[in-house]
Amino acid sequence: MNKAIFVWIKDIKISGSLPTANCQFISNYKTMHAITSAEIARTSQTSCGLAQIVFGHDSQGNIVICSIKPIYTQCSENVYFQLVNMIDPKNENLVGRFLKLISFITYSELQPFTDFILSNARILNAFMQSQASYAHHHANINGLFEHSIEVAEMTYHNAKHLKHSEIECQTGLIAGLFHDIGKIYPALHSKTDSYVAGPHESFNFAILAKPLGELGTQNSKVFALLSELLAAKPYGHKTRYAMEYVLKQADRTSAESNFVKKQFEELPTHYFFTKKNGKLIYRLNSL
Repeated sequence: MNKAIFVWIKDIKISGSLPTANCQFISNYKTMHAITSAEIARTSQTSCGLAQIVFGHDSQGNIVICSIKPIYTQCSENVYFQLVNMIDPKNENLVGRFLKLISFITYSELQPFTDFILSNARILNAFMQSQASYAHHHANINGLFEHSIEVAEMTYHNAKHLKHSEIECQTGLIAGLFHDIGKIYPALHSKTDSYVAGPHESFNFAILAKPLGELGTQNSKVFALLSELLAAKPYGHKTRYAMEYVLKQADRTSAESNFVKKQFEELPTHYFFTKKNGKLIYRLNSL
C-alpha cells in the first residue's frame, strides 16, 4: 500500500540515459534514497525543500516515489528540523501539515499571523508541545498542535467545498489554527508546564494582540470576522457568519473523534464497543 508523508528533499537527479530519477530525502532523522520516474521529477519542479510524497516499494525493497508535491515555505532546512525536534518522532508529519497550511495563506493582511507564529520561538514551542485538554481530547504532548492543525484543515477545506470566498476560507484557516492558542497563556506567564484550565478564548486575544492589531488597521471587515471566530460565545449568541458554523463543527469533530479513539487505544482490535462514564461508545473496524 502506498503511503503519503512529508519529507525534506535533499536532491533529485534525473538520469541522462534512462527515464528515471534518483531522489535523496530526510525522514524520521534518516537520509533515504528512492527512485522515481523522470516525468514525476520534472513535473514536481523542485530539487530540494519540503515536499509531500507518496511512495511504495518494488519487489527488491527499493523505495519508489509515486508523486511529489512541493510545499512552498519560507522555512530553511535548519528551521524545519528545529520544528521536527519539538515533536514526538511518530508525529513528525504534523510539522509538514502545519507548514502546508501556512502556505495556503496568500492575503497580505493575514500574513502577520504566520510571521508571528514562526518568529516567536517561545510561543511556537509552547504551542507545539502543550496538551489540548486535561483529560478529554488530545490530552498529550503535541496534543494542542495536532488538534489545531486538524481544526484548521477541516475548516479550510470544508469552507472551500462549500464555496465560501477565498478570504473567508483563509480567515477560517487562521481561526482554526489559533482558536485554542490561549491555552498556552498560563505556561507562558507562570512556572508550570502542565495544562491549566482557564478562559482561553480571552487569552487568544492577549497572545495574538500584535497580528490582530495589524489586521485591524489593514482590513476592518476581515478583523471583525476573525475576532468573531476567536471569541467565546455567550448563551443566546446570534451567529452572524456562516464560517462560525464551519469552525465550530471542525472543532467538535476533531475533539470528539480523538476522545473516542482514545477509549479504544488499549483494547483489542475486535472490540466494537466500550463504556465511558456510563455511556456506550461504538466503532467499526475493517474485517
